[in-house]
Amino acid sequence: MTKEVLEAVREASISIACLLDDTDRTVLEYQKDIEHIQDQITILEDYLGAKYHDFETKDILLNTWLQNYRR
Repeated sequence: MTKEVLEAVREASISIACLLDDTDRTVLEYQKDIEHIQDQITILEDYLGAKYHDFETKDILLNTWLQNYRR
C-alpha cells in the first residue's frame, strides 16, 4: 500500500504541475486532469483513514474527515 500511496502523491503532483503550466487547453482536458487528481487524493484519503482508524483528536474538522474515511 505504501507504494500505491507514494505513486498517488507523485501522480497528483505531476497533474497539478501540468495544469499550471499548460494554459492552452479545452475545458474537457482540464476536467480530465482534475478527475485524475481527485482519484489520486481518494487513494490517499482511503489509506490515511484506514491507518489512523483509532486516532483521537478534539479537532472537529479532522474528526469529521476521519469519520468519512475510517474503514
